Amino acid sequence: MKLNINKLTKTAYMACVMLFTFIYLPTTSAQNTYKIGTGSQIKVIGTSNIHDWDMTAVNFAFDANFTVKGTDVQDVSALSFVLPVKNLKGKEDLLNSRAHKALKEEQFDKISFKLTDAVVVPQQNIIKATGNLTISGVTKKVLIQTTYTVGADESITCKGSKAIKMSEYNIKAPSFMMGALKVADEVTIDILLKLKK
Repeated sequence: MKLNINKLTKTAYMACVMLFTFIYLPTTSAQNTYKIGTGSQIKVIGTSNIHDWDMTAVNFAFDANFTVKGTDVQDVSALSFVLPVKNLKGKEDLLNSRAHKALKEEQFDKISFKLTDAVVVPQQNIIKATGNLTISGVTKKVLIQTTYTVGADESITCKGSKAIKMSEYNIKAPSFMMGALKVADEVTIDILLKLKK
C-alpha cells in the first residue's frame, strides 16, 4: 500500500489546528476595564488620646485594567483612583472641617493613587499594588496589599488596608478642645472596592 505523505502531513496539520482550537482558546483570558460599583468605600481610621475616630468616602473615581480567568485575577496592568478630600466625612462636622483643613483641601482638593507595578498571587487571592499615593500635594511610593474574590459575572471585590503617617505627607495632625484632644500621627486607610466591567 502506497502512503500519500502530503495527505498525511495535511491531516496532522489539521489535527494540530483542531487541538489548539478546542484546548487552548477556551482557556484564554481577556483584559477588561473595571469601574467602581455600589458598596465601595475608602475609610480613614485614626486614634487620639481620648477616643478613636474615622472618616469614610463612598464617592470617588476609579479605573483599572484586570485580566481575569475563571475565579482568578491573572494581571493588573493599570489602576488609579481620585478621591475628593471633601468626600471624606466623619460623624461630626467639627471633625470634618478640622480634617479637611489639615489636608489643605483648599489648595490640594484631591487624594490620588496611580499604579506603577502589580504582583498577583492567584493561589492566595492576593494583589500587591505598588504606586504613587498623593496627599496634600506630597507624593510617596507605597505598597497596598489586598485580597480579592471574583464573582460569577467576573465582578471583583478587593479588600485591604495601609497604615501611613500623616507627617510623611506634611500633614499636621488636628487637635481639638484647645489641644486637650490630640490625634495620633498614624492612620490606617481601609479599602473596599466592588468592581464591575
